[in-house]
Amino acid sequence: MLCNSSQVDLDNVDEREFPEVKDLQFLDCILEEGEMLYIPPKWWHYVRSLTTSMSVSFWWSDYDSSATS
Repeated sequence: MLCNSSQVDLDNVDEREFPEVKDLQFLDCILEEGEMLYIPPKWWHYVRSLTTSMSVSFWWSDYDSSATS
């Protein structure tokens, strides 16, 4: 699993291992055909598809590793 991924299985939460999960605040939505959801940078999110769908992620940084100080 990626280092920036949660170890919690939100479809089958082990409340003994992750007791604080039950206190999480969340937003829930269902997207209709033609809609999209913007998830701000560094927001944890969980997505489950109810039908066949497509997901696209873009990862980039404003940091320029070639710049000198």
